[in-house]
Amino acid sequence: MAKQFCETCGKQTEHREWIQQKPSMYGTSRKEKLKAFLDGFFSGWGGGGAAAIDLVDRYVICQACGRKTLQNHGEQFQ
Repeated sequence: MAKQFCETCGKQTEHREWIQQKPSMYGTSRKEKLKAFLDGFFSGWGGGGAAAIDLVDRYVICQACGRKTLQNHGEQFQ
């Protein structure tokens, strides 16, 4: 865990990181699920692990108050 400034608490508190998968841009039918699988397979094959970073959001959660903040910083989250 890392200490960060929490705007709600107004002080430095312990925060933990939480990674959540972004919702799929494809539908829920079998055909759409196949499209999503093939898209992920080929983008992962060509781009390696860097392609998977586009599929997740990074949150930090304050351990004192529970505030969840989206922090997709850095080139890998752009």
